[in-house]
Amino acid sequence: MMIDKYSSTPVYLQLEQYLSEEIASGKLKPGDALPSENTLCAEFSISRMTARKAVDYLVRQGKVERRRGQGTFVARQENNLRISLPLDRHLSSSEATLGAGKEVTNHLICLVLQKSPPSIAAQLHIPAGTNIWFMKRLRLVGDVPFVFEQSWMLAAPFSDLSETDLNRSKYAYIARKGFTVERSEKEIRAELPSQEVRDMLGINREEPVLHATSVAMLRGFGPFEISDIYYNQQHYRFTLTATRD
Repeated sequence: MMIDKYSSTPVYLQLEQYLSEEIASGKLKPGDALPSENTLCAEFSISRMTARKAVDYLVRQGKVERRRGQGTFVARQENNLRISLPLDRHLSSSEATLGAGKEVTNHLICLVLQKSPPSIAAQLHIPAGTNIWFMKRLRLVGDVPFVFEQSWMLAAPFSDLSETDLNRSKYAYIARKGFTVERSEKEIRAELPSQEVRDMLGINREEPVLHATSVAMLRGFGPFEISDIYYNQQHYRFTLTATRD
């Protein structure tokens, strides 16, 4: 392949398209190593920044994956799963993966009973200092981390919440307590992850994540949980059905 530096198509996109075709044709198979950035620079007479930008684009599409200290490899099928998450519905991670025939496992990192700080208390409509649960969970499909979540949840209605409940299904526990999760209000943005989020999702600093801040509501009760949810954007796509009146 020849890079046309006078083309209206940016050089990094030409390289990305070439590598995508190599993957689609099977010349580069799942598990195969991608040429290093130095090799790409030498072969196509391009800068290292251009080579890295092309590979970053492939990573964001989920076609390749970086392995720390090893290099970049064509993603295997089980690691290339993309989950469709409709923005106009409130679904748990387990519900979102049903159509893909995959099962989500929850890994509880911490569960602590603490006093609500003023910022969280205001969103939950409770006095500052009220007892709340603080938790961190990682959601995985197989061995692949999909979602990292930290949440602040009312403690009073859920005083017996346990590690077992959270490693199974939090929403199933809430239903057993006689409550119904009615809806959530979310704001979603793309951002570069913190070190903690990088470590949890197994991604590099240069790879953006989709960060949702969510307020979840119980039917007839109001807000009960505030969450920061970080989606591994390699494995998610968001959909929205828009109607016109």
